[in-house]
Amino acid sequence: MDMKRRKFLLQTAGMSAASMVGTLSRLGTEAANAQAAAAPYQALVAVFLYGGNDANNMIIPVTNYAQYATVRTAASNVAIPQANLLNFTAASQGGATYGFHPSLGPLQQLYTQGKLAILANVGELIAPITMAQYKAGTNRPFQLFSHADQQDAWQGLLVGKAPRTGWGGRMADKLIALNAGQQIPTIVSLQGQATFNTGYKTVALSIPTNGGVAVAGQAADPVSTARFNAMSALLNTGSSNQLVTNAATVMQGSLAANAAVNPILSAALPAVIQNAFTFNGAQLNTGLAQQLKQVARIIEARAALGMTRQVFIVQQGGYDTHSNTVNNQTNLFNTLAPALNAFYQYTVAAGISTQVTTFTMSDFNRTFLGNGNAGVDHAWGSHHFVIGGAVKGGDMTGTFPQLVLKGPDDVGGQGLWLPTTAVDQMGSTLAKWFGVADVDVDYMFPNLNNFSTRYLTFI
Repeated sequence: MDMKRRKFLLQTAGMSAASMVGTLSRLGTEAANAQAAAAPYQALVAVFLYGGNDANNMIIPVTNYAQYATVRTAASNVAIPQANLLNFTAASQGGATYGFHPSLGPLQQLYTQGKLAILANVGELIAPITMAQYKAGTNRPFQLFSHADQQDAWQGLLVGKAPRTGWGGRMADKLIALNAGQQIPTIVSLQGQATFNTGYKTVALSIPTNGGVAVAGQAADPVSTARFNAMSALLNTGSSNQLVTNAATVMQGSLAANAAVNPILSAALPAVIQNAFTFNGAQLNTGLAQQLKQVARIIEARAALGMTRQVFIVQQGGYDTHSNTVNNQTNLFNTLAPALNAFYQYTVAAGISTQVTTFTMSDFNRTFLGNGNAGVDHAWGSHHFVIGGAVKGGDMTGTFPQLVLKGPDDVGGQGLWLPTTAVDQMGSTLAKWFGVADVDVDYMFPNLNNFSTRYLTFI
């Protein structure tokens, strides 16, 4: 009987819930019995810009604009005209003036309001590294300019091996007790399986950009209903085989999470979300905006879902701009900035702006020097945004690189900036705000002990 039941479970994996990803070793079942004191709600929202965002045209020096323009027009004109820049000052950089890309007006507004911080020259690092160490191969991260490897590195941060888990998932591992009674996993992904959202003990809830979630193959017809009911009954019969029992546990969790979240995602969009995502008199319906609306729906239902801590990851692709970089990035930023601003406005209207923090990540920066095809190639240290009511915004954290080809910050001769802030430091600072105990931070960020500064000051 066990063999037949096992065969049935394997066959029904094809109609398993789209919501659960992971392996049988990471069931996350501890949450069912965890006990913890009530804690205020907090959420982290990661926005991954896939392809390697050209941060050199995201944040541009105005004080030294001539130096910027000389290089960015040398081989290919990939410069943004100074007259188009959205100027701001950064006290931490000696009061120097910089400019946001002209399509980032909605984010410049948040910077001016003190709700957005800029993290300068961030990159994957094993330990602090000098130019001499880089050239000698000391402390140099693996496969620095590879898309897949650097996406995994940013999300996984495990040295010397392909990461099977990410720091979002490992964060969820340590926060299970704070979500006692949760009806869905701590991590929610709008990009499916990803390194970032995979833990050792926890799995992620994967949801679509639009609409609800349902079991693949499930419908209202009698045959589908009978099949679904038969599967549910079998899942509850028990087994002496541990593999079968574990598979049944995963499937039961999938069905339970689907049942909890489907009505929330299928219902009419709450007015507080709809109003926040109205931009220039029209509803934002871009792919990124739709993802963030789904995040907002789940946040709105946090009490009903039993959630105290949540981690979300959304994504925007298209940043691999080896050609026509200015036009392509402008189009992407025209989507990115309104969506991020709208999501922040939702948190304000919902009264939780200090409880939700959004941040960007990307594979790497692009070369400062154009490539001759009106594009830019793979580089390293990059700039990123952190947004939220708890953020110490209106300034820049870290050290802006010297934009000099073959200068003290250029490891490749074409403007590949040597990072001065590690992804581990960025992530550990977010984790501390999120309520992770200092003793647990190294579990998420294994390189952190190599740095004298464990936590930054942007939040």
